Amino acid sequence: MSLIALAAFAAATAAAPVHSVSLDHRGSTYSIDYRARVETSMRTIGIAPPARQSTQRCVMTASVSVERVIADGAHALTAALPGKETFTRQLPGDCRSRDAQLARLVDDKTPAIAAHLAEAASTDREHALAAIDAAHHFAAN
Repeated sequence: MSLIALAAFAAATAAAPVHSVSLDHRGSTYSIDYRARVETSMRTIGIAPPARQSTQRCVMTASVSVERVIADGAHALTAALPGKETFTRQLPGDCRSRDAQLARLVDDKTPAIAAHLAEAASTDREHALAAIDAAHHFAAN
């Protein structure tokens, strides 16, 4: 992967959606951010024989996992949530010089990634409360 591709992926990851919620628990207010962690890959499938038409295609994949960050101002508790959303795109030809199309795949899926974060946040409330209680219990002992 080229240096330009790495810069494009870093920019896409930095611009990845964040879903934020506020949670009141035991007299304190916590800020909870659900951040997308995007991992991308490309793989060429098929063959390109010299005397026949190529059957090669480039399979691009973006796997999105969710990271939860619970903060109370001075402290932060970070955890990776279970589950992963995968987006795939196939284009004819090999994967050389397809870095821009891979970055475009991530950009095109931004609304779906944001929806995935919102869904993760809606189903994570009880787990976030349990993590806060566990951190308080651990700190007290």
